[in-house]
This record gives sequence, structure tokens and C-alpha cells, in this order.
Amino acid sequence: MVDLEEIVKVHAAMVRRIASVYERNPDKVDDLAQDVWIAVWQALPRLNDQAMLKGYIARITQNICVSHVRRALVRRTQPLADTVADPSPSLHEKSAHAMELFRLTEAVLSLPENLKAVASLYLEDLPIKEIALTLGISESNASVRLHRAKSAIRLSFGEPS
Repeated sequence: MVDLEEIVKVHAAMVRRIASVYERNPDKVDDLAQDVWIAVWQALPRLNDQAMLKGYIARITQNICVSHVRRALVRRTQPLADTVADPSPSLHEKSAHAMELFRLTEAVLSLPENLKAVASLYLEDLPIKEIALTLGISESNASVRLHRAKSAIRLSFGEPS
């Protein structure tokens, strides 16, 4: 039997990072994470290969976050871009590393949904094979999307693609 508490300890940061790509309001990120852990708890008995646990959790997280965005669009609530929290303290007080991380996060947030999904999973160190499996696409499609996402991010940093 798998210990859910241990799974949460190991993978909580990944779940929050993926959720933060789709929702920047910390309270809503907490809600998404809670929804993920409930879904993981319910789905664990169906997981046959424990070696695939990280990808399995990433896929559940991705699905819940995409559903969250779709629901927000259907309800015509405030657009997701408007929920981006202003970083505090001011950017001038952040280290160079934190500034780059913030710029990377903003670049990923600005990507189209299909590229955002691949980029967020890639940033979690999932291999292309697991990214493809998680998103239900072919490995070659995942590679193409990742290449396009990287090119778009480079452009947003002012680098040639």
C-alpha cells in the first residue's frame, strides 16, 4: 500500500508549480492542489506501475488545472491573466535569480495552452516520453511543442529563437 502522506511530501512542490502556471492567486493554487490530492488519492488504486507515479500525478494536476481554466472561461469570470498577483516585495529587492525565475514564469504564462502544458511539465524534469503520455499526445508532437515553447520563451527574453 502506498503512503499518501509520503507522496504528498515528495510531490507537493511539483503540484504547486504546475498549478501556479495556470493560476497565480495563491488561495486558488491551494484549492487546485487540494483537488489534485483528492484525485490522486482516488486514483492511486488504479496505478499499476509505481515508477510512473510522478508522471501520473503531473497528469492529474495538468487535467485539473486545464479544467479550472476552462471553467473560468465558461463562467466569463475575470480572465486568468488578470488574476496574476503583483510580486512582492518589489522586483528591485529580488535577487537576479528570482528576477529571472519571475521572467520565466511570466513567459510560460503567456504561452498558448498547448505549449504551456508541455513547458510546465518539462520544467518539472519529466522526459519527453512522460510528457507525451501525460498529455495524451505522441512523443514527436511533444518534442515539436517543446521546441516551439522554448523558441517563444527565448523571444520573450529578447534572444533569437
